[in-house]
Parts: sequence; structure tokens; C-alpha cells
Amino acid sequence: MSKIPKKIHYVWIGDSPKSEFILKCIESWKKHLPDFEIKEWGNDSLLNIDNRYALDAYNNKKWAFASDYIRLYALFHEGGIYLDTDVEITNKFDEFLSLDFFTCNEIYNNSCLPVTSAVMGAKKGNRIIKDLLNIYDSLEFKINDKFDLTPNTVRISEYFKTTFNILPPYFPSNQIQLVENSIIFPSSHFCKPEIHKNNYAIHHFMGSWLTDYVRRDKFSIFNKFVLTRFKIRRDTKNYGLKENERILLKFKVSSKKIFALILRN
Repeated sequence: MSKIPKKIHYVWIGDSPKSEFILKCIESWKKHLPDFEIKEWGNDSLLNIDNRYALDAYNNKKWAFASDYIRLYALFHEGGIYLDTDVEITNKFDEFLSLDFFTCNEIYNNSCLPVTSAVMGAKKGNRIIKDLLNIYDSLEFKINDKFDLTPNTVRISEYFKTTFNILPPYFPSNQIQLVENSIIFPSSHFCKPEIHKNNYAIHHFMGSWLTDYVRRDKFSIFNKFVLTRFKIRRDTKNYGLKENERILLKFKVSSKKIFALILRN
């Protein structure tokens, strides 16, 4: 019987370097899963992907949303285990490799969903992963100049709801069998450790996918000139502008706030 291959997939797209914390997380993968191949899906991975949602997200520098599709593509075409770069591995994964699909409940900010997209394992060609890819094939990331920023955990939860009747309320400690050999484990497995419960990974929710600046457009003139406010998360000068935009003038009004005049071509 085929197994989930000993292969870790992770996505690193954009132009930012990996932080020291992310490098430490990757070291934990090597420590606890020394016989696993580790594959990075970088900017070049989009060359082989024909999906409008992913390409539009990438072209608009919304890296996390492009990653939502790439991780599914990787699991479907190659099989293995997908990890977010802020996931720390704490134990071996061998006992899960005989499954067809696995993930765990995610608990974040005191709310629970029946999937952590930060840790997912699947055999090559898995039906659940294929269904999720099909959902993204029907989506558009940019509609009427607005982005669809629905988190992938919400999309996957809705799929579990309609396909497997996995209904809210969701509880972190539940273990759910979707179909034979496809399991959602308790959140303590791969998300948030708990005392006296088995733990294999910790999701630190570092938000490396977050934009460096939070943007709010104040007003525009003929949709050509836009006065915009940026709240600074990380002052990297990577403002996440759209392809048709450039900054004409900017001024910093505080350590955490910038106003800019943007030209749209």
C-alpha cells in the first residue's frame, strides 16, 4: 500500500529574506525529520502553474494567497507534508504516513476551525486535495479592482461542511474522521501543544505572510491619483503596490504611519 512520501513542502515567494526565526523552524524539521526531503516552492514555481487566482495573487504581491494554491498543487502532484515556515516540528511524523490525508483543528484567538492549513499531509493524487484545487480553479482573486482575501482555512472549513457534514461549533480536542484513512486530529497535535497530550508540531502564527504595511485609500481623483495611508508593520519599503501603481510623493507623519500620493497608469 502506498504511503505519504517523506517529503516536506514549503512555499517562499516574494523578495523578502527568511528571518532567523523561520530558519530555526526549518532546522527543527531537519532535526526531527532527518530522512525527509525538503522542497522549497519559490517564485519559479508559478511558471508551471496555470491558475488565475494564484497568478493574480502573486502579481499583486499577495504572497499568502498565492501560497494557498501552491501548497495544494504540491501535495496533489507530489504528495508529502506541507508546512508553513513558522511551524516548529517537535516529534516524528512516521505514524501519520500510512494515512491518505491529515491535518488538525486550528485554534487561534480563542476560535476554532477544523483545519490548520499550516500542517497538511496527503498522498499524491489525494481526492480531498483535488477537490480543494477545483475550488480554487473556479475563483478569481481580483474582482472589480478588489481582492478576495478570504483565508484558506475558511474555504477549507466550508468544503468540509458541505462535503463531509462537519458542522460548527468546532472543538479543538475533537478527532474527526472525514473518510477512511483521512483524519482531522486535535489541535494539540500540530497547532497548539497541551500538557499531557501528544504533540508533533507547533504553529507559531508569526504572520510572515502579512503585508509590511496596512493600506487604506483615503480618496482618489478620476481613479488616477490616490491619497493613501499606510500603517507600518515592518518598515521594509515594500508597500505591496499593484502592477499599475507607483508612488509620486510620500511623507511620514509618525513612526507607524505614512501618507502617499499614488499614480495609477
